[in-house]
Amino acid sequence: MMKQARDFNKIVRDPKFLMFLILVLLNVFFTMNSENYLSTENIFNMLKQSSMVIIVASAATVLMMTGSFDLSTGSNLAFSGVVYTILLVSGVALWPAAIIAILCGSVIGVVNGALVSKMEFPPFIATLGTMYVARGLALILANGSPVRGEQVPAGISTLARGEFLGVPIPIYFVLFFVTLFTVIEKKSLFAKYAMTIGGNRNAAFFAGINVGAIIFWNYVIVGVLASFAGILTASRLAAGDPRIGVGFEFDIILAILLGGTSLSGGKGSVVGTLICALIVAVL
Repeated sequence: MMKQARDFNKIVRDPKFLMFLILVLLNVFFTMNSENYLSTENIFNMLKQSSMVIIVASAATVLMMTGSFDLSTGSNLAFSGVVYTILLVSGVALWPAAIIAILCGSVIGVVNGALVSKMEFPPFIATLGTMYVARGLALILANGSPVRGEQVPAGISTLARGEFLGVPIPIYFVLFFVTLFTVIEKKSLFAKYAMTIGGNRNAAFFAGINVGAIIFWNYVIVGVLASFAGILTASRLAAGDPRIGVGFEFDIILAILLGGTSLSGGKGSVVGTLICALIVAVL
């Protein structure tokens, strides 16, 4: 009986439980005040709106466990979306264009990783710099305005607006990436090393952990998913807009911090990030 009581107290004190309770109460409140709130269309719309934040935040949660963060995700999203759309207008097929755009966006992650892990720049300075560089590149490539054209294939919208078995495709991406990074968080040495680095970087180094490599690959993964989110956004808009994604990085950091991940690293929860991203979406 005492063990059950201790287990219950542990659950109640968990920040994820509090955030989940807030999410439930918000849904109850809005359901009571709106006839259409619980409609399938509205629920799917909220999930689609928050899908990009959830996808990138899932990877960024593991990054923040190391004590690092990325301010360039919003600019990377815009840059990758512009590259993707320009390629489509130029006649490149959908999937090759998506792969090239993701590779271009991943370069931002590589640069971030190199600056922070190899050259030991503070994450704030390094990612603030790449944030402005990526945004500038997006504006230059798009000539300051959204990239549209008659040559953009009609199928561009399928990725973000299409459905499978009645469920919007972005929701499947959310389920896949949240599940993937939850498994990584719970089961992999990669996440355990990330937490160890965030808890005590020197101790992690002397324990034989390759601190630089863990941080570097975390930045690369976040860069890849930010570029993937840019493709989803371009698909949803059927255009590449260099001005989108402003503040996107702060939505991600807010969801991660409210979800129980420490800004200084050492602990974190992908599920907590998901719950708090949904709270932001509901609000």
